[in-house]
Amino acid sequence: MMKKSEQRGSNVAGMADEGLFLRYAEEIRLRGHLSEYSAFYFNIEGLQEISEKYGFQESRKVTRQYSGHLLKFLGNDEFLGYLSGDNFVALIKLARTDTFRRFISDIEVETVYHGKVTKHHLSAVVGIWEMSDEEVLEIREVISNPALAFIEAKYILYQPYVSISSGRVSRANQQKEVTEAFHEAILRKEFLVYYQPKVDAATNTLVGAEGLVRWRRNGKLVSPGVFIRPLEQTGDILQLDYFVLRTICNDIKQWKTQGIEPVPISANFSRRNLLDEDLAENIDYIISSSGIDKNLIEVEIEETKESEEHEFMTDFVCELYDRGIRTAVDNFGSGFASLSALREFSVHTIKIDRSFINTDDFSQKDEIVLTHIIQMAKELGVNVVTQGVEREDQLTFVKNAGCNLIQGYYFDRPLEKSEFEKRLKKKDSYA
Repeated sequence: MMKKSEQRGSNVAGMADEGLFLRYAEEIRLRGHLSEYSAFYFNIEGLQEISEKYGFQESRKVTRQYSGHLLKFLGNDEFLGYLSGDNFVALIKLARTDTFRRFISDIEVETVYHGKVTKHHLSAVVGIWEMSDEEVLEIREVISNPALAFIEAKYILYQPYVSISSGRVSRANQQKEVTEAFHEAILRKEFLVYYQPKVDAATNTLVGAEGLVRWRRNGKLVSPGVFIRPLEQTGDILQLDYFVLRTICNDIKQWKTQGIEPVPISANFSRRNLLDEDLAENIDYIISSSGIDKNLIEVEIEETKESEEHEFMTDFVCELYDRGIRTAVDNFGSGFASLSALREFSVHTIKIDRSFINTDDFSQKDEIVLTHIIQMAKELGVNVVTQGVEREDQLTFVKNAGCNLIQGYYFDRPLEKSEFEKRLKKKDSYA
């Protein structure tokens, strides 16, 4: 077993380098004691600013001071490693995990500049992995897995720390695979658009559809639940949303050329895209350059629970309205200020959140609330679609509440293009 003193002097920070750190971790694993530890990966906040203000040499001194504080904290069976720049790793006993995390959130160091001593309080962004001996397949995972948590904390959630479980490690690796494969998948045309019909339940006829993205990889469909969130986190979701819109426009144009009368199709755009100032202009360009009637496209965006996003959404919907592009608010009733949205938005359609009908026992309150929402929307000239309708009693409930536009498995699942074309050719096939 390496002793605490053996960590000193192995590099500029006075700590073990990566190789020595991994050898120590392997020694713990061979003794079957890794489950007694948490693995840390952390990054000093503010060191770059010190370097820029006081110079590189003073920054090195600060790193040594910081390292010294860390080493004083260590217990005899704990270990620290210095990677490079302002990045550190550690193996800390489980009982002291929270104590160490709090300790590195505020460490005081000093700089000397022109004879003046200045105190600085350095915080850290931290990734933590509580592991077990059975889970560690390769010893480098004691660095790579807490590093995944660190990346999520610093670049995705903007939080001071994230503690990652083995299940989340697996998901994080899966997300990494998704983002790495995405651009190749776009080029290889692995993404497809399926169409889920919208039906007028009063006449049982097809009146619209929603374009839904699917990913066929290696002959199998990848669930949207696997790839949507990772692409939102990286920002690649915008490229995918544009791809879906272009595909829908091209399919509509093809149907018109073949003499098949299309119906309006809605295309989803992630709320993450609202930060792009050119979003509405680019959507307008894609639709206009395709040559199809703008009324055949409806841009659908999910209602938000965040007040700031609500403001972006209001501006976006209004800009599309000014450009003559129809909009729909998805999951209406689940987010921020739903009723005020009817007043503020120049929206054409609201899609009732499935939570209103996702029950086995419809109460009088349910019916009153839904009826009033539908009535208000209609009086304001807004179309209402109820989604997620799968059963006869759900259909009866929403029809009694005044909504006849239905989307759900009761009428149809999402259909491949060829199957949807059959619906287009015979729109009254639901009768």
